[in-house]
Amino acid sequence: MIANLVWLESLQGSGIRPGLGRMRAVLRALRHPQRAYPSIIVAGTNGKGSTSATLASILSAAGRRTGLYTSPHLVDLRERWMIDGRMIGEGALDRSIELLRRASDKIGILPTYFEALTLIAFTAFREAECDIAVLEVGMGGRLDATNVVRPIAALITPIGFDHTEFLGGTLRKIAAEKAGVIHRGAIVLTTNSEPAIVDALRRRAKKFGNRFVIVEDEHDTPLPGDFQRRNVALAVRAARELGIKKDAIERGVAKTRWRGRLERIDIGEKRVWIDGFHNAHAMSAILPFVEKKIPSPRLLVFGIMRDKPIDSVARPLFPLFDCVITTEPFPPRSAKAEDLAARARAMGITSKAEPLPERAFDVAMRSRQRNILIGGSLYLAGAAIAYFDEKRERARKKQK
Repeated sequence: MIANLVWLESLQGSGIRPGLGRMRAVLRALRHPQRAYPSIIVAGTNGKGSTSATLASILSAAGRRTGLYTSPHLVDLRERWMIDGRMIGEGALDRSIELLRRASDKIGILPTYFEALTLIAFTAFREAECDIAVLEVGMGGRLDATNVVRPIAALITPIGFDHTEFLGGTLRKIAAEKAGVIHRGAIVLTTNSEPAIVDALRRRAKKFGNRFVIVEDEHDTPLPGDFQRRNVALAVRAARELGIKKDAIERGVAKTRWRGRLERIDIGEKRVWIDGFHNAHAMSAILPFVEKKIPSPRLLVFGIMRDKPIDSVARPLFPLFDCVITTEPFPPRSAKAEDLAARARAMGITSKAEPLPERAFDVAMRSRQRNILIGGSLYLAGAAIAYFDEKRERARKKQK
């Protein structure tokens, strides 16, 4: 087990190398595990994960053994591969990595880290004899590692500006890249309404003669945030198109869980919200939630990757808080905590730089503010979940 995990982690420095050639070659060596079950692919800028999780929950409620592949993980690597709401076992992960290593060695092709994770999904779901798989696209669509399947449905969540260095600098170009997951035979469903985006998606669907559906309604959900109602409506409409009955849809929606997305944790008098928002598009959803649902005074613990649009996130967000604690959730890529704190001070906001996330959380929990938002990165959301899970576990043990 350890040797295989070490091999997998050794791929971490492989970076982003667009192209599907490596995926196709390794899949041939693995005897095409992705063909063992039908797949649904979910692309977009924001809302992919919650949409994927909701649809997978619905399919499981309908009695279909469902594999769910998402990224990134927050605490445990195995979160990326779920079967009927549960992480795959350590043994299943080890066997999938072993298969991948052997195939890679045999053909002399080393996949990137994300490609390896995607290949593990395909083999693990085949081994588990899944009836169907829901696959969240990592970045873009056309050249993403998941785009080696021929899906029965392609869901496109809200599209905005992110990864522009790879996907292009206009919404039309970004949408065209994401439309690359649309293939012949797949019904296409989207919540997008921007004309340039809709045009790019519709063109691709029309090329194959696929049905194209714009979902405009909303649906109740246990997931916090009004914006989730559109994401859930997209999953629900997809389920209906696949013939899932209403009672299974409602049971699946009710059972959906998606950690680190406006997740609330109450500890003593403190109320903590954790979210992985990290781009300007996500801010349009987060800001109303902060203003309506998080009472003042508020404290923000903030950390973000330096390649993200920091100004577009910080400028509207920081003024909503009385104090900002900045941190560095993933030092190789994080923006410097002191630089972020300086931004807050320039806005006249009390701020403090604490590069270590755990230290930042400690300071926040000792502060006078009762209402705390932690966000700016999924890395930070994962660190926060681990921190508070451990805190609650210690408290539980003391009560015994």
